Amino acid sequence: ATVEDVKLMREMVGSEIGVKASGGIRDRETALRMVEAGASRLGLSAGVAVVTGSAGQSSY
Repeated sequence: ATVEDVKLMREMVGSEIGVKASGGIRDRETALRMVEAGASRLGLSAGVAVVTGSAGQSSY
């Protein structure tokens, strides 16, 4: 998902339903942008990299 996708989903469902952002989140900066855009959950294959602040190496 892109930040714009997450914003749109949040606008459409309101605050009562969770929004999960996943795909392409490989660093802390991107994860924070998704949360700021309205994501209540993140799908991460690079969870350790996001938490430690290092760059994730996985790709799809």
